[in-house]
Amino acid sequence: MASSNTNARVTGVLFILGTVPVIAAMLLWGQSVSSPDYLSSMAASRVHVLLYALTVMVMGLACAGIGISLYPVLKRYDEGLAVTAMGFRLMEGTLQIVSAIGIVALLGLSQEFVKAGSPPDSFFQPVGSAIKAVNDWVGNGVYLFPWCIGASIYYAIFFRTRLIPRWLSIWGLLGLALMLVSTFGAMFGLWGSLSSMQILFNMPILVQELVLAVWLIVKGFASPAVARV
Repeated sequence: MASSNTNARVTGVLFILGTVPVIAAMLLWGQSVSSPDYLSSMAASRVHVLLYALTVMVMGLACAGIGISLYPVLKRYDEGLAVTAMGFRLMEGTLQIVSAIGIVALLGLSQEFVKAGSPPDSFFQPVGSAIKAVNDWVGNGVYLFPWCIGASIYYAIFFRTRLIPRWLSIWGLLGLALMLVSTFGAMFGLWGSLSSMQILFNMPILVQELVLAVWLIVKGFASPAVARV
């Protein structure tokens, strides 16, 4: 139980690191990246852009860490699913780090664009559009699929074993379903990326992960006498 409680606390802290800092960074420093005039605005906000990219990288490391910290607990109940969940969370973390690298690449392009005198019709615009399109696809869509798959697996195990209260597991599964709806909608143009509609659909899982984080830090996992297959 001491080992499980340590894993629970570490996982809780990682959930917070994977959620709170990136939301704060998006509000504080992400405006220049999402600006229509990003080729000029990113160069003017170099430090803020680098801080934002660093925060996205921290999120990626934290999310990968969640899969690693949960593995020793989940493998007692289903080792195959525990490995699968860890693999998808590692994949998610890798994609988020790629997204952070893409932000830094855009910053470099922005700085060269400004040094060149901000030419209106040059190769900077199509190159920037290509990098931004790939980065948006990875950062706002693709990485969510391994997250949803990995998280669904451990919420299903949580529900079956009662390692956490079942209402919390059900909330997580429903939140992930809404997250997938929002992702498909943004990827296929039904609503804009980071639009009010997407934020609305994403809120349940974001709040749930913070509640889960606090639960794991304060309460930990249920004891083997309570948890059952």
